[in-house]
Amino acid sequence: MGEAVLANKLGKLYQNGVWGCREVSFLTLTGETVVLLGPNGSGKSTTIHMLTTLIKPTKGEGKVLGYDIVKDYEKVRKNIALMPQEGRPDPNWTPYEAVKWYLVARGLSLSSASAEAKMWLEELDLWEVRNRTGWEISGGQRRRTLVAMVLASDAPVIFLDEPTDGMDVEGKYKVWDALRKATKRGRSIVYTTHNMREAEQVASKVVIISEGKSVVSGPPHELVRGLPFRYRVRASRKPANAEFSVRVGETVIAYFESFSEALSALEEGSASVEEVSLEDVYLYYVKGRGSVSISP
Repeated sequence: MGEAVLANKLGKLYQNGVWGCREVSFLTLTGETVVLLGPNGSGKSTTIHMLTTLIKPTKGEGKVLGYDIVKDYEKVRKNIALMPQEGRPDPNWTPYEAVKWYLVARGLSLSSASAEAKMWLEELDLWEVRNRTGWEISGGQRRRTLVAMVLASDAPVIFLDEPTDGMDVEGKYKVWDALRKATKRGRSIVYTTHNMREAEQVASKVVIISEGKSVVSGPPHELVRGLPFRYRVRASRKPANAEFSVRVGETVIAYFESFSEALSALEEGSASVEEVSLEDVYLYYVKGRGSVSISP
């Protein structure tokens, strides 16, 4: 597999003196979906905006299919499709019109654009509402229309910034299935979300960003396996025998290497014992003590 997207210590300092992100590094290979995770304000969207040439980085290097995002920005733009977090289709257009004319604007013939629009609207369960305007369909259907637009494009690299925000469960699964179909065809996807379940479903690789820096990356199952504990307990206070804990709101999440140690914490008023997941990787590196230096 070849390199699709490279971020090497990317950083953006805005004119007001605030860093949008400080040092983000990761590599996306052909056919991979890389998911960026991090709290609000950590730099996920800023990273997407730099890699899609919407803003110029202050430091570092970015490449898409080998093209430099600053020097070769026109070539980068020809090879990408972007669904921004704040994106909305024109409510006066139907889903079919939105996808078809977006593809025509990208250079496809009318017949090719019509065929691709039909295929991806069917894939995302929008064909039955294809002739309804944006005023007549739900917010989730409008979001799926945007996903259909970028997936229907011939762009080999796709950027999706929180694409399933506001979708119901069924709509999310439709999007996840469509993304898998796209990557099987050799497309590469860079994706942001706050949903850990979603990241586990779609990611070939997860990159966790905290305070503007990428702190760890890898396949979700490897990141979970790399944690120094296997079980978690939710409690109102930190159990005395906890190896590590974080506070999230009024809840303390305590971690243990063995099931028996976790069970003993239940005797102190905890609720349940659970196996660790990607959510715990996130909490460990963002709110806890984890810190790993990575390179592309």
